Amino acid sequence: MQTAIALLTALTSLSVVVQPATADPRTSPGLSGSASAVVNVPAVDEPEHEHEHPDMPPQPDDFVRPEPPAGALSTEYTYVNSPLAGTMRTTLVTVQLADKTAAETDSAVPMNAAIASVVASRGFWSFASSGRVQISIVAERHLHKSAARSTQSPWDITETVSRELGWSQTSYSALVLFIPGSYLNNGAAGMTYSNGGIGGRILMPQNSRLTTPVLAHEFGHTLGLDHANSLQCGSGVSDVAPGPYDGFADPSCSVKTYGDNVDLMGISHYDYMPMISASFWDMGRFGDGNEIANLGTLTAARTIVLKPWAAPGSNRAAKFTDPKSGEVYFLELRTPVGYDAGKAVGGNRGVKITQQAPGNSSIVLPRSTLPFSGYYSNTQAWQAGSTFVTHAGTRVTIDSLSDSSATVTIHPGGLEAKGAFDSATATVTSSSAELVTQGWAVDPATSASSTDAHIYVTAPNGTRTGYAVRADRSRPDVNSYLGISGNHGFQHSLVVQTPGTYEVCVFAIASYQNTALGCKNVVAAIASPVGYLDHVSLAIEGNQAKLKANGWAVDKGSPAVSIPVHIYVTSPGGETLGYALTAGEPRPDVNQAIGVSGSHGYSWALPISISGQYKVCAYGIHVTPMSAGNSLLGCRSIDVPGADRPVGYLDWLSFRNQGESATLEIGGWSYDPGSPAASNPVHLYITAPDGKTTSQAVSADILRSDVNTAMKVSGSHGYRASIGVNQVGTYRVCAYGIYISVLSKGNSLLGCQSVTAKAAESPVGFLDSVAVESSGASAAIVSSGWTLEPTQPAASNPVHVYVTGPDGKTAGYAFGTTQLRADVNAFMSVTGNHGFRTSVPISQPGKYRVCAYGIAVSPLSAGHKLLECREVNAPVADIAIGYLDAVRVETVGGQPSLAAIGWTLDPNASSASIPVHTYVTSPDGITRSFSSTADLARPDVNTVMKVTGNHGYKTMTPITARGKYTVCTYGIGVAALKAGNAFLGCKFVSY
Repeated sequence: MQTAIALLTALTSLSVVVQPATADPRTSPGLSGSASAVVNVPAVDEPEHEHEHPDMPPQPDDFVRPEPPAGALSTEYTYVNSPLAGTMRTTLVTVQLADKTAAETDSAVPMNAAIASVVASRGFWSFASSGRVQISIVAERHLHKSAARSTQSPWDITETVSRELGWSQTSYSALVLFIPGSYLNNGAAGMTYSNGGIGGRILMPQNSRLTTPVLAHEFGHTLGLDHANSLQCGSGVSDVAPGPYDGFADPSCSVKTYGDNVDLMGISHYDYMPMISASFWDMGRFGDGNEIANLGTLTAARTIVLKPWAAPGSNRAAKFTDPKSGEVYFLELRTPVGYDAGKAVGGNRGVKITQQAPGNSSIVLPRSTLPFSGYYSNTQAWQAGSTFVTHAGTRVTIDSLSDSSATVTIHPGGLEAKGAFDSATATVTSSSAELVTQGWAVDPATSASSTDAHIYVTAPNGTRTGYAVRADRSRPDVNSYLGISGNHGFQHSLVVQTPGTYEVCVFAIASYQNTALGCKNVVAAIASPVGYLDHVSLAIEGNQAKLKANGWAVDKGSPAVSIPVHIYVTSPGGETLGYALTAGEPRPDVNQAIGVSGSHGYSWALPISISGQYKVCAYGIHVTPMSAGNSLLGCRSIDVPGADRPVGYLDWLSFRNQGESATLEIGGWSYDPGSPAASNPVHLYITAPDGKTTSQAVSADILRSDVNTAMKVSGSHGYRASIGVNQVGTYRVCAYGIYISVLSKGNSLLGCQSVTAKAAESPVGFLDSVAVESSGASAAIVSSGWTLEPTQPAASNPVHVYVTGPDGKTAGYAFGTTQLRADVNAFMSVTGNHGFRTSVPISQPGKYRVCAYGIAVSPLSAGHKLLECREVNAPVADIAIGYLDAVRVETVGGQPSLAAIGWTLDPNASSASIPVHTYVTSPDGITRSFSSTADLARPDVNTVMKVTGNHGYKTMTPITARGKYTVCTYGIGVAALKAGNAFLGCKFVSY
C-alpha cells in the first residue's frame, strides 16, 4: 500500500501547561556526555476523546518546506545516500513580542525550561542514532525584543525574528524560538520551517507538559522526517493496493495524519516520547545500521525473532519487500521498555507493522483500520496468533509474543508454483480406457520437498472430478533445470468406461499460489461404426406409394454383430420421423471389402401419401461400449411427384335465428383431382367473435350437378353444414379441401367468408293491472298482463314479477304466460297463449311496488324486457271488537276460579270465532296469561252486530290466594293485514 500523497494534513500534538523545570539543565552533564537527559514530569492518562478537552483546538500540519526550485529533480526521500551524522547546532531564543511584557514572557517561556526540552530532545535523537546525531545549544538569546506581535501568523513571527537575528538555515543548524501563548495562533503546538536540507526553524508556544515531546517531534522534522500516519479505511482492511482514490484502490481508504500514536512523529503525548518507527529509522539511516534486518525480496518463507524496538541492540526489527507488489514493510516489537515504557501497552504492545510512504512519512497498518474517535488508538499492534496479509498476498503471522521477544513467520505471496503438464494419453479397449497424465510440479517455497498436483478430469457428459496426486517421482531433468533437489514428477492413471473426449487440466500446488499448468483433450473411444446408405427410391405397389432404402453398417469394435440402423425421414412438410431397423441382411461384398464376418446389410420401405421432396438419412448405431458414438451413414433426397391439391369453393355463409336455435349455414363444393369420382372430406374452421376457433369435418357427398357439368367430373361433391352459435358478432369461416389421393401435393384452402350474427328482439308486452285482494286471513297482490317474444311469436315465454314491500325488501316470482289473450293475438297477428295473471301473498299493510319482465328464450336474444312497474296500497284491516262483560269468582268441584265473560269478533272475518287472551294479576303482583277461543253462542251480539257464528267467551282461571285480582282480556284479530289486537277491558274482583 504505497500512497501518492506528498504532504499530509490533520491534527498535531495536544498541550496542557506544566510547571517549568527548576534545575538549570545547562549545568547537566547530559550536554557534554552521550547519555540522554530527560525532563522528569508526572505521568497522566491520555484524553480519550477530543470533546473532553475543548481547549485543545485541531492543529494544522506542523512541518512546512518551501516548494523545490522549478526543474529540480524530486526524490522519494530528502536523503538516501548516507547515514545521518552530525550535531544540530541550535540557537535558542525566548522572544518578547511587541504586545507582551518582559515579565509575562519570562513567566511563560523560562529559559531553563526551554533548555531542558532541548536536552531531552538531544537524548532521544542521540539514542536513535547511537550518538551519531547530537543536538547542542550554540547560542542563547533571553527575552529578545521583537517587532513581531502575537496576532501575526507563526510564519510571519518566525520570518520577523529570523531577520532581526540575522539567522539563516545552513546544514545541521536549527533556530528554536519560544513565545508566550498556550498554542500558536494557527492552533499548532509547534511549527517547523525547513528549506529541505538538514536543519530548520522551530517556533514553540509557552512551556507545558507537551513542550518536550513536541520539541523532540519538531527536531525530527529538522532531520528531514515527516509524520507518522495510519491507514484508515471504511472497509477495515489492513492493507490496500495503490489506486485512484487519494492514492488507494479502495475508495473508503485515506491516510489519518498523525494517526500513529506509538511514534514520536505521530500525535504527541503528555510527558512521553515513544520511539520512532523502524521505517523512519531506515529513512534516516539512524543507529549503527544493524538494528533492522533487511530480508530483501522474499522468495521463501522466513521466521524471525524480534527484540524490543525501544531497547538497544542489533536485529531488533525487520524489513521485507513484497515479491509481487515491490512495496516495503517494517516489523518491530513494541513493548513497555525504554522510550516505549509509557505507551507500548495494552493493544499497542505487540508487533507493529509500518510501511514507507511518500514525502519521508510512514503509515502504520493496524489490524483494523476502521476510523477511531479521538486522537489516540490503543490497538495499533498485532498480537500473538494474528496474521497480517499484504494486499498482494504475503502473510505475516505472529507466532509468539512476550515483553522480551516475538517470533514472526513471513510467507511470501506471489511465489507461484512451477511445473509442466507433459502428456495425457489414453489406452482404449472395447469396454474401458485408461487415461494416464504425466508432468512435474515444484513449490518454490519448499523446493526440496515434494508438493501436490491437482488433476481435474471433465468427462464427455460435463461432469468434472478432481484428483490430488503427489509429485514425488524422480525427475532429474527438472532438478537440473531448476537447480533444486528432491522428487517432483507425477503420474496419474484413471480407468473410465464412458467413451468420448476427456478434458484433463493440471494445477501445480504451492503454499501460497497455485499455477495452472494447462489442459489437454484426450479421446478415449473406438472409432464410430462405418457403413453407407446405398440407395433411396420410390416404388408404386397397387394403390400404395413407398420410399425404399438400402445399405450396410458395421461396428468395428464388434465386427461380427449385426448392429442397429436408424433412418430419419423428413417429409415435404418439414416433419421428421425416425425408424429403427437392424443391419442383419447378408452383404458378402462388404465382408470381403473390409475383412469382417456376419450379416451387415439393411433394407427398408415406408408408405407415403404426399408428394414433394423427401430427405432420408441413415445412422449406424454402435454396440461397442467404448465406441466414439453413432455415425452418419449418408443422406439422400428424392422428389416424389403427386396429384394437384383439391379444388372447390366456399359458396355461401349465412346466419339464421329461428328462435329456438341460432345457426351458421355453410355450403360449397370440393373434389380431389387425383380421385375425381370420390367424395373427399372438407374441414371447416369457425372463428367466433371472441377470437376462439373451432373446427368441424364434413364430407363433400351432396350431389352438385352444376359442379359436375362445369368441371366435367362425376360423383357427389357438394357440402353443407349447420353450426349452432351462441355469441352476437362477426364469425369468420374458412373451408379446406382434404386430399384423398395416394400422392397429393396437399390440402387446399377453398375460401373464407364472414357473417354477422345479430341479436333477436327482446320480448314485448304490458302490465295491465295490479291490485290488492284480501279475504279474511289472507291477502295477495294480483297482477295481470301479457308478453311474447317476436322471434318466437307462437311460443309462451315466461314472465318474472318482482314485488317490493313496505319494508323495502324485494322478492321475485316466475310465472308462465298460459292464458289466452285473443285481443293480443288479434292485434299482434300471432297465435298461442301470451296472457298472465299472478298472485303474490302479502302480510304487511302499506305501499307495494310491482315490476313485470318479459323473459327472452331465444338463443341470441337482445335481453329481457321490463314491461312496466306499478305501485299499489294494501290498506290496514279493522281491528277486532268486543267487550269484557263481567268477572266473578265461581267454585267448581271445590276449586275457586275467576270467570271472565264477554264477546269479541274480527269485522274482516265476522263469521269466524277468534282467539281471546286473558291476563290475570294476582294479589302478589304476578301476572299470568291464558289463551282461549270466543266460540260460545252469543245471539244478542249476532243480532246487534248483524253477524253469524259464535263470538262469546268464558275463561276459567283457578285461584288460591286471598286478595284483590285484576283481569284483562284482548280480542286477537285473524285478518291478514290487521293493524293490531283489540283491548276488551279490565275488571277487579276480590276473593
